[in-house]
Amino acid sequence: MTARRPRWIPWVVVGIIVALCAGAAAFLVPPALEYRAAEQRYERALAEHGRASEDRDAARSRWDAAHSDVAGTLELADAATPEAALPYLDEARVGDVRELAELIRGAADDATAPETPDADASKPETTDELDAAADELEAQADAASAAAERYDDATKIVAERAPELAAAVDALRASIPDRAEQLEEANVSATAQSRIRLHYAADAAATGEESVEYYVTAYAEAAAAVEQSQRDELAEKDQGDGLIDVRLEIEEFVRSITGGVRVDFDWAPVVNGLGEGDSAGGRVTWQYLDGGSATMELSNSVAAHWPDPRYESLVAHESGHVITAKCQDMLTDAFDGDAELMATAWAIGMGYDDPWGNGVNFYYNGVAPAQDLVDETTSCR
Repeated sequence: MTARRPRWIPWVVVGIIVALCAGAAAFLVPPALEYRAAEQRYERALAEHGRASEDRDAARSRWDAAHSDVAGTLELADAATPEAALPYLDEARVGDVRELAELIRGAADDATAPETPDADASKPETTDELDAAADELEAQADAASAAAERYDDATKIVAERAPELAAAVDALRASIPDRAEQLEEANVSATAQSRIRLHYAADAAATGEESVEYYVTAYAEAAAAVEQSQRDELAEKDQGDGLIDVRLEIEEFVRSITGGVRVDFDWAPVVNGLGEGDSAGGRVTWQYLDGGSATMELSNSVAAHWPDPRYESLVAHESGHVITAKCQDMLTDAFDGDAELMATAWAIGMGYDDPWGNGVNFYYNGVAPAQDLVDETTSCR
């Protein structure tokens, strides 16, 4: 009789096979899950990177527009404050302009800090490559967000400060004519022409719409020329005779009574053939342009005998010629062009009635001008 194999044995074998298959599945599933998790993380990082990049690019576009708009104002700020002109500009206003320009440029430097380059567009293949790429994308997204914030911060600063800078530049330039007035007052012994040129240059620097740096620099050069003229004129007045302070006192006296007409002064031993001993000579030439100006020549004897009333009256008579520069109509209408008659009447009208000096004796044999002519001169001050 043939022996029969137990029927349960195949089931045991099948069970072993099933168990082996289950074990294989246990080892195969985790790597697939890890890959899928890495892939999902990569996709999230890629999407976030895209959003951050778009935000950064939009912020950069806003910044580029703002920076382009303010570029002209920054150039104007530099043009209005060249180094050579600083001594002749309002110091506080220069400070305002430079501080605001520095704030805007600082914002630009922050905004344009180097950026992390964008990610490689090719998709990684392995789990490790996906994780590494996700790390890089997340870092780049953070960098893009930080860049967007820098651009927006800089844009905000420009939006706030650019109008302030433009106003500060306008205020600085508008102050130049006043600064020129101050410079003239501090250098009244400078020649009239140098002071006139200063004001023309100041007006151009204040109002010129183009070539601003050229005009501001030209103004500074004119201001420096006025200062040099002052030094030269003072040196000429110091003739080593100890009378320089008296000469300056007399010049200030003339300026105080001639209604703002610019006057140059020349001193010499003899003027108009007079100046020796007790005699004194004076001569004035004038012109009507640019508000009027004049040159007064006086003999040194005027300073030597000052403030004797005779010499005061002589200087008052010469001042009557000076003021003719701004009272041309009076000379031609009331005095028929007789400059000596007008100067004599004007000196008397100012209260300087010594006939030896005011012109009455020298020109009119002791006969003073009619009172109505004296009264006429009171409108010319």
